[in-house]
Amino acid sequence: MTNEQNNRRSFRVSESVYLKYDVLSDEEFQEGMGRRNLRLGLNDGAQAMLVDIEARLGEAMYLLQGDYGKVGRCMTLLNDKLNIVIDQLPALRETKASLAKSPPQTCDVSADGLVFSSPRPLSVGEKLHLQFLLSQDNRYVETFCQVVRLVDPPDTTGQDLPYGIAVEFLNMTSSQREILIQHMFSRESETLRMRRLELDSVEN
Repeated sequence: MTNEQNNRRSFRVSESVYLKYDVLSDEEFQEGMGRRNLRLGLNDGAQAMLVDIEARLGEAMYLLQGDYGKVGRCMTLLNDKLNIVIDQLPALRETKASLAKSPPQTCDVSADGLVFSSPRPLSVGEKLHLQFLLSQDNRYVETFCQVVRLVDPPDTTGQDLPYGIAVEFLNMTSSQREILIQHMFSRESETLRMRRLELDSVEN
């Protein structure tokens, strides 16, 4: 992994996130995401394949933009078209709609973990099935994770979420992680751009 990729993974941002989680038993964690979803009737092979392709295509676009601008822009258009197709899948639409029914909360997000606020405490070491939707770009992520520490709650909007939970993602697919890495890179680029604009305004 390059230094740039490491930086993209470690970058952390404060985000508005729709989130829900379930505590996993040891048996549920051992069976894995695929078997769990299949057992619960939530398996959608086409959805999983398209999400994986979308993530790999996004990585290819990022590399192409630096070397071949026009090709990269064409890839971006193809990726946008693919995202429209993915978002129309019934299973994914239903999942996103279900998540969006609850109010979003402010979370600290990185490509390796998440800090969120909870109405009840969780124990360090507990394993969770986590689903969240990034409000800014409608990115959906589903993964297993483990509670690594208890912290101050990042959401201070007055919701009844008094406990801060820091989790580390476990067994996350490369495609799901790449979705987050791309998002982190996009947010970092936007942050740097805004800082440059602020500096330019001060100097002028």
